[in-house]
Amino acid sequence: MATPKFNVGDQVVIRNQTSLFHTRTQKFARGHVGVVTEHRPEWAIPEDEAFGKIEDSRTEPFYVVRFKQKDLWPDYTGFDVDTLESEFSERWLEPANKEQ
Repeated sequence: MATPKFNVGDQVVIRNQTSLFHTRTQKFARGHVGVVTEHRPEWAIPEDEAFGKIEDSRTEPFYVVRFKQKDLWPDYTGFDVDTLESEFSERWLEPANKEQ
């Protein structure tokens, strides 16, 4: 079992890259900053899971990340406190820069 790279409370940015494979990483979250709220158990990487390779798959930590909805959608008309949480595999997360 790998040691998680990020801790609860860390600010992270979702990598903004394209992929030809299933990643579980929503396009609307890519390039945005959020906060890690929870660790999830290590699991098969989404690319292996998509092809049914659970038994002999590569694994990595997963995280729940919380975003302010106004950060994801600038035209969002809801409350400033509205948030969205989603789960990401570690490979899609990078430490957020302080100037972001």
